[in-house]
Amino acid sequence: MESLQDVKIGDICTISWLMLDSQTARAIEPYDLKEGTTVQVVGAYFGSVIVGIGRKRLAIGKETAKAIKVTKFSQETKNVCKQN
Repeated sequence: MESLQDVKIGDICTISWLMLDSQTARAIEPYDLKEGTTVQVVGAYFGSVIVGIGRKRLAIGKETAKAIKVTKFSQETKNVCKQN
């Protein structure tokens, strides 16, 4: 398990653990960013991470991204996702 901050652009992962303060947790609630959600890192900008959640895009600050722990999909799983 690694932090969302450490995931490379293009990688697909599942959120395993959120270690967020209550204010941040409320702020991301409308984006369905919760444990078990699959996201793709689509970009980075000055330390922030931009993730795709379905059709939504969300920029997450560096400190918040460090507090979100994820499990990356294996390369085989990514290939299957791209084919479907």
